[in-house]
Amino acid sequence: MTLKDHSHSFRSPVVFSLSAALALMLVPPAQAAPADSGGTPSVTVGGGLAVGPLYQGSSHYAAFPSLKLKAVMPTQDWGTFTAAFPEGLRWDLPGLAPFGVVLLVGYDPGRKERIHTLDGRDDYLRGMGNLDSTALVGAEAYWILPAGRLFVRGLQSSQRRNYGGESLGRTTYLEAGVATTYPLSSTLTLDSTLYGTWSNENDMMARFGVTAQQAARTRFDEYHPGGGMRDVTLKLGLTWQWQPQLALEGGIKTYALVSDARDSPLTGEKVGAGAYLDALYRF
Repeated sequence: MTLKDHSHSFRSPVVFSLSAALALMLVPPAQAAPADSGGTPSVTVGGGLAVGPLYQGSSHYAAFPSLKLKAVMPTQDWGTFTAAFPEGLRWDLPGLAPFGVVLLVGYDPGRKERIHTLDGRDDYLRGMGNLDSTALVGAEAYWILPAGRLFVRGLQSSQRRNYGGESLGRTTYLEAGVATTYPLSSTLTLDSTLYGTWSNENDMMARFGVTAQQAARTRFDEYHPGGGMRDVTLKLGLTWQWQPQLALEGGIKTYALVSDARDSPLTGEKVGAGAYLDALYRF
């Protein structure tokens, strides 16, 4: 299932979602603390379906399987440890409220020139070659306010990679924004996150660049973007706690590319969106 030319169909949801998020942020939430910042240890497993672009900026859309795994271990003296897929490892350090510092270990899956979807493999990027996966290391700082949680997080690849016959070095990006949580009822919770992303030149090249070797093998023109702002992203999620241990979770992620990311020959749509629906079981 590959869908094309969705710019007009997705621009309206993007504008509506951004407006809704900004309106929500003007109303103080009942609680704006980091997720799973206390309580008892838990393990959550689940999965479902996601629909979105093949990669950020692509005009080709497809369906993908969605898998969720999360284990949370709060401690009295050492903060909270979280292991999640696909997010990675998170250690919320203790004793700094309303401020917080988090150590992060993530995962960058890279990018295949033949992208796996539920319908098989998409060959739109054939000739670009494969970008290897790598671990990410970084940190986050946050400040809890009545209207939400302000955060800044940065992640860098743990190794240097080659892509398209050129060295990428270490890719680095920084995200800054606000996250809020709104209990709509005893069983419904709305989460929203609005943030901007800055990428260094290596990260921009990995996502939107085209080397001379890649240009010779594909229909894309050679392109070397510089570092700078990459996108503005909004995530909206709704969780329905169907039973004490069972929940349904769905949401939408919308983004708008900015700066050099907009002008890449790989960018088919400057604005895009994706949606997901998962069933979760918490032990």
